[in-house]
Amino acid sequence: MNPLSDMNLNSSRIRVAARTALVALILAHAPAAALAQDGAAPAPEAAKPAAPAANLPSAADILAKSLEATGGKEAWSKITSMESKGSMDIPAANIKGPMHSIMAAPNKTVVRMELAGFGAITTAFDGTVGWTSDPTGGTRILEGEERETIAREADVLGNPDPMSRWDSVKTIGEGDFGGFDCWKIEATRGKDKTILWFEKSTGLARGSETTVATQMGEIPIKSVLQTYTEYKGDFGTVKLATRTESSQMGQKMIATIDSVTFNAVPADAFALPKEVQELLKPEPTEDEELGEELDGETPAEAPASKPAAPAAPAAPAAPKA
Repeated sequence: MNPLSDMNLNSSRIRVAARTALVALILAHAPAAALAQDGAAPAPEAAKPAAPAANLPSAADILAKSLEATGGKEAWSKITSMESKGSMDIPAANIKGPMHSIMAAPNKTVVRMELAGFGAITTAFDGTVGWTSDPTGGTRILEGEERETIAREADVLGNPDPMSRWDSVKTIGEGDFGGFDCWKIEATRGKDKTILWFEKSTGLARGSETTVATQMGEIPIKSVLQTYTEYKGDFGTVKLATRTESSQMGQKMIATIDSVTFNAVPADAFALPKEVQELLKPEPTEDEELGEELDGETPAEAPASKPAAPAAPAAPAAPKA
């Protein structure tokens, strides 16, 4: 492989790794926040809990315990926005940089990180438009499955029902996940399927196994929520995962949250930047393009005017009688 191809491949992998890491960061907040909020928008039909296997607790009971473990519905229902600051580390690429995220009910998010030697990577959803920007791929609108993914995960502060994120949830087993003794839940929505893991002793969500749609296709990603931190405020007391270790495409990514601010994100923080607005403008029609071309043409020079014909000589006066 030539050096240029190798560089392009590494850039693509870093970009995809960063994108999936950003989604993993959003997911780190989802187990708590998404189980609690009383959103203004009408919720989709709630998932139907399937009967668990013998001797296993129901998925509904596990989710309810998780909500209580992270602060309870009353506390989370008072939180309408969050801002977090921390760092993202991709050890195999020897890349690390600051990370900043904002979220607001019902379904808005912007996550940005600066990776040394690569640049800034941003992924966002303003409730309608999903977009991403990075140094090698530029700015583009997220469409299709990519948009569906970010739209689904962006609703962590606006989902009124623990089951409404999924069509069905079912406890399918138990086992070790990231060093924690957990219950295993299978959650499905349309053709998407995600495995959720919840610690037996504490009820805390400990991670997920899912697939994220990217430009390089669907990428399996595993995220382990290793550490939780307790936060207190006017809303009460809540817990958030503050260290998430994700793996995909043979790469490990570590997201660490150092600080969180609640209910202070301004509404205009999610405004679309100019470059995104430009991409959303409709393509001009053929008539409009032709009109622009004609408007840009320099008018042809008018032919030189001919000199006016000399005036006819005056007629001699008639003789007097």
